[in-house]
Amino acid sequence: MSSRSLVVLGLAAALLLMIIACGSSEPATPLERVVDDSRVFTVSDLTAAGMKASKQYHVEELPGGIDAWYGFIRTEAGPLDVEARFYASHVDAVELGTALAEAVSGDDADIEEDTTPWPEGYKDRQRMRSGGSSDLAAWSGQRGPNYADFVVYGNMILLCQGDEPDQSINTCYELINAVVGDSSN
Repeated sequence: MSSRSLVVLGLAAALLLMIIACGSSEPATPLERVVDDSRVFTVSDLTAAGMKASKQYHVEELPGGIDAWYGFIRTEAGPLDVEARFYASHVDAVELGTALAEAVSGDDADIEEDTTPWPEGYKDRQRMRSGGSSDLAAWSGQRGPNYADFVVYGNMILLCQGDEPDQSINTCYELINAVVGDSSN
């Protein structure tokens, strides 16, 4: 057999293996944005799981909030920001915190000090945006939202850095899975 035939045969075998591997995998289960967990979490749970808590926010003006922190977690993509807000219960987190988290996450996030519903830490909810080029050094000088989405898990709301909602939710679940010790979510 010639070397050219061996290369073609090898490429065909590799292509066949990729087709088989892709065809046999099950579709990924979407991660839930709101999970009712009866445990009451604190920042200690997050830091024990690897979050670096760098700034505690004052929560006097956060409706129902009992604690809130800004920090980051280390991921395969590098360090990513997390804002963790804690409530007395899951019900409080959903009823009192969801609208506020929605207001400061996503493409239409309100990240301005004068208009955001809870201004504490508003600068941490901003980051510089790319100029639209694949070159990461091509910054536009425009500020945009740091958090594309959030997760309500038990009594906490986690806002996690990301350009797209799925990226933010996956980042949140990296931390959640480290906290609860379950990588099946």
